[in-house]
Amino acid sequence: MATGYEIRHSLLNEAKGILFEKWHQECDRMRRNADLGQRQLEPLPEAPTVADIKALAEDLYEFVQRK
Repeated sequence: MATGYEIRHSLLNEAKGILFEKWHQECDRMRRNADLGQRQLEPLPEAPTVADIKALAEDLYEFVQRK
């Protein structure tokens, strides 16, 4: 059985992966659109913050705790 620390660590890693994958997809989409339109690239979105990761991890934890 996993300890509370291991569960929190796993959820933080999962949340980080989800948010950074979404961020990379958005950056790639913006780069493709700029290449297709041969126009200047818009400023890229800000990368997920620690607060973003923590908030999503807490949401995931809440979901896991529901019966």
